[in-house]
Amino acid sequence: MSFGAIFLILAVGFLGLITLPKLLAKRPVVEPDPKPVRGDELAIWPFAPMPIMTDTEVIFFNKLKNALPEYHIFVQVQLSRIIEANSDETSERSFWFNRICRQSVDYVIVDVDAQTTLVAIELDDWTHSSKARQKADDKKDKALASAGIAIVRFHAERMPSADMLRYELMQVIESY
Repeated sequence: MSFGAIFLILAVGFLGLITLPKLLAKRPVVEPDPKPVRGDELAIWPFAPMPIMTDTEVIFFNKLKNALPEYHIFVQVQLSRIIEANSDETSERSFWFNRICRQSVDYVIVDVDAQTTLVAIELDDWTHSSKARQKADDKKDKALASAGIAIVRFHAERMPSADMLRYELMQVIESY
């Protein structure tokens, strides 16, 4: 065999080694563009800022700060940020997450480590007198109790003083 023939065979083999993986590789799947959702085309959406707390909740918050200055106080906390399902199965965790995902508590008292929830607080007003709201409150109470987190409810119209708040909440924190 001549040198030219050997060179040609080697060149073809080399090109085959380079191009064969590319030919065998899967072609990328082109995803279709997601369907537009109403409002996607708007440059600005129709939102405006709103207060995180009502006036009554702000008054109560200030009393809480005075009553428990050594702790962190968070407001309007989603239950899913402080409790979770303890199941190993994903479907079970999803089921229980969906039971609480839209619920929140008015205040959460957290230890100085900024991770340990000590007590959840609800400031109930006239809106908590309806049967539907009472059922939602019962569900919230049950979820928190199941996770070992105490929940204390105060009535907005009979708001205690900062001293009374401290006394009542420290009783719960120390005993729970």
